[in-house]
Amino acid sequence: MMIDFDSGSMEEVLIHLQNIGLQLNEFEKTNQSISIEKYKELLEFSISIARRTNDVSLTIDEIIEDMEKL
Repeated sequence: MMIDFDSGSMEEVLIHLQNIGLQLNEFEKTNQSISIEKYKELLEFSISIARRTNDVSLTIDEIIEDMEKL
């Protein structure tokens, strides 16, 4: 069963992170080291996720502040 998420949504981000975790677990079972390219790719993706999370948190904070002003 495939579930559709809005592009850029937190749900999509969490699914991607879960998939990365599953892939890393499999990789760890079959390999002793990770290539620099794969590590760099994972690091860049993690940074982009952190930025998105921060953007969403800031947006939520702004919405709450606006609601408190009412």
